[in-house]
Amino acid sequence: MAQEPVDDGLVIIDKPPGHTSHEISAFVKRITGAKRTGHAGTLDPEVSGVLPVALGRATKLLRYIAGETKVYVGIIKFRNVQPRERIEALFKKFTGELVQTPPKISAVRKVPRKRTVHSLKLLEVSAENPRLALFEAKVGAGTYIRTLCEDMGKECGGARMEELRRTAVGNITEADAVTMEALTDAMWLLKNRKDGAELKKIISPPERFIFLPKAVIRDSAVASIRAGAQIAAPAMVSMENAAMGDKVALYSESGKFVGVGIARMSSEDLKERKKGIVIKPERVHV
Repeated sequence: MAQEPVDDGLVIIDKPPGHTSHEISAFVKRITGAKRTGHAGTLDPEVSGVLPVALGRATKLLRYIAGETKVYVGIIKFRNVQPRERIEALFKKFTGELVQTPPKISAVRKVPRKRTVHSLKLLEVSAENPRLALFEAKVGAGTYIRTLCEDMGKECGGARMEELRRTAVGNITEADAVTMEALTDAMWLLKNRKDGAELKKIISPPERFIFLPKAVIRDSAVASIRAGAQIAAPAMVSMENAAMGDKVALYSESGKFVGVGIARMSSEDLKERKKGIVIKPERVHV
């Protein structure tokens, strides 16, 4: 039983600095013996923090697991000492929709892109070195904090990102994360003591981290969905708070995760209609 999640599960790694996200994913593959692994939301080598790593079949669900919003805590170093009021004014100016060009360290094309900074908070200015400021940034997917710091520096005589840690990916937080050492120890217990209790705590079913409206279908409809059928109204039990076009997490009556689909009618419409296609499956996982 303990071996099953290794072939289809998700582990939230607390990535240490000094390794690429790809290296961490490869380490997890080697440690667990999974056939394949993949990660969501790449972190720069020197950045630490929350890195979701999918194992086996769960890699195909990564796009539903990686939240659009990321939260970081970092240190910005100014070339010149800035009054607290000036830093707060800078942070306010760089909150909202921005245009960024990816930094040289990035592997993507260096073309300007629209990005969103939801919030940028000054947490503390160092008493020992007032050129250093601790901040928290809540940003949309694809936002580069390194670039954000450098762009703010252009407004005040120069600044750069000194340190950075990601504390959340969507609804996944650092409270969910484990170290590579903890994963290694759990696998050792499984292989050498036949004790999978610790591994079961660390590797979760992927649906635990898919935060989508829940749609419940009849058990009798699961086989048809596996064969490629769309989900019609008679096969539905319930669908919570979904509008037409929303992605929904599919579950059977018995509570088994079936996959992810796209709503073809809203939850309200479903209450009134007895016929018609309700959901088009996008990724069947059962």
